[in-house]
Amino acid sequence: MRAIKDNKVYTVSESNMDEYLALGYDILDDKGKLIKRSPKSTVSYAEYETVVKERDELKELVSKLKSSGDKFSSMELDELKAYALEKGVDLGNATSRDGIIKKIEAVE
Repeated sequence: MRAIKDNKVYTVSESNMDEYLALGYDILDDKGKLIKRSPKSTVSYAEYETVVKERDELKELVSKLKSSGDKFSSMELDELKAYALEKGVDLGNATSRDGIIKKIEAVE
């Protein structure tokens, strides 16, 4: 494993990994994949703004979907199948949630 912070890279073992995390180092495996991020890690304000903007857009989208009265968005797969059966909708080869919803909406 490697501990990385700024331009410093150290080879570490599991026994001293927590020490390096506490000092602000991220821990990566030998292939460079992040294992643990330091609790002292920070992100740039630009990255923060991007995430906040995306979160707000998603909240607005969820709110619109909930208020639009889409009765299928909250249904589980088995509920959709039961609804289709009740309404006499032929599902054909549709097995995915989206496929079943499309078949139901095509009939209604």
